[in-house]
Amino acid sequence: MTGVPRKTSRTHARGEESRQRILYAALEIAVRRGYDGTTIGAVGAATGLPASSLYWHFANKDQLLAAALDLSYRRWRRIAPSWGSTDTPGAGGPAPARAELIGVQLRQAAQGFARQPGFWRFGLMLALEQRPVDTAARTRFLEIRTDAVGRMRAWWEEAGALDPARGDPDAPRLLAQLTLAAMDGLFIAGQGRVDHHTATGGATTDSTVELLTAGIDGAAERLSSGRCPAVEGPAPLPRRSGATDPAPGATGRDRVLHAAAEIAAERGYEGATISRVCARAGLPPTSVYWAFTTKDELLAAALEHSFERWLADRPAWPAPPTDGSWPDVLRTHLARTLRSLSESPNFLRIGLMLLLELRETEPAARAVFLRIRRSLDDQVAEWLAAALGRPATAEGPGLPRRLATLLMAFSDGLFLSHQLDSVTWHPDLFADLLVTALESASASTVRTTAG
Repeated sequence: MTGVPRKTSRTHARGEESRQRILYAALEIAVRRGYDGTTIGAVGAATGLPASSLYWHFANKDQLLAAALDLSYRRWRRIAPSWGSTDTPGAGGPAPARAELIGVQLRQAAQGFARQPGFWRFGLMLALEQRPVDTAARTRFLEIRTDAVGRMRAWWEEAGALDPARGDPDAPRLLAQLTLAAMDGLFIAGQGRVDHHTATGGATTDSTVELLTAGIDGAAERLSSGRCPAVEGPAPLPRRSGATDPAPGATGRDRVLHAAAEIAAERGYEGATISRVCARAGLPPTSVYWAFTTKDELLAAALEHSFERWLADRPAWPAPPTDGSWPDVLRTHLARTLRSLSESPNFLRIGLMLLLELRETEPAARAVFLRIRRSLDDQVAEWLAAALGRPATAEGPGLPRRLATLLMAFSDGLFLSHQLDSVTWHPDLFADLLVTALESASASTVRTTAG
């Protein structure tokens, strides 16, 4: 009689081992090839298991990917239990300052991303796709984010030292969303700075965490002081808006480029097949192959075409002021620029997906997007260097570049927040908090360098 339980136990153990192998293999494929590129056949080949074994554990690919994302998240929570307590390990004596507490939490999160970034990477990839129906995996990622925002909000209520009598009573929620947006943006920023074949998750550097800590602490002070600008009406930044139509009288080439960008924004690189592009453009395959030899070449051209259309409509940068008024000038400019994100430009959506995917061979479109981002980053860094002036940049030579990276990270985070989260940021408020964060990060760097 004793043999039966042991056999059942061994069978259960083998079944659980197979399930774990399937989940790890599925997530590994998903972060390299996206949702469309992850197939039951590919997972079976990676695990050496027949399709019947996969279907015994999971009804379909969607359920499999949702479970894989959930497993990765639970492992990350064990590695990086951030935003759960205001206690600092080994703390004694006076209560730590708010900035110190923020830094502890951000470093714990960054360590988790370096060791177990799969759920965050794949979740953001799903967030960027504009599928007409949400997948089970995307729904699970939304649940994870809701939980994260709830824990961050509770943390801010306990540790933020916010005064609701003077400041915004909704400050804890806003700070939770701002912190999550910054973490999203900085995770993505790491993908463009490291070799994506060997990346450990785009973990933030210590200096970046320090800048982010100072910036968020400054935004918290701003919200709690009652000095944020009053905003009226709903935020004019809708989530997941549709793409613009091709320009009137567009050529066949323009129609193909527009269709390719739309399909890639909806289904990712793998799902943007030539047949889907032709069907969307209403043109035969010969029209595509006459102009482009490969899908990779087509998508690179489509991304650049989308960027050029966005750039033509974007407000031009103002001349950098030299009288110290750069925060006010930047607030006005960013509030206008952030409104352009309401169109959810396809070049940004596609480019961010390509940064997140860990493909064995770099697509040409990814190289185009990196070039675009470097150009934008250079423009912002040059503007900040001129606006900050010699005293600030002499004490912190790399400060303009680091602030430009922070600005881009926050902007990416805002864009992602509008794809995923229940909050809809008003651009005036977000621009105010963003510039406040840059001011605080700049002042912190100058003080540290001077000290």
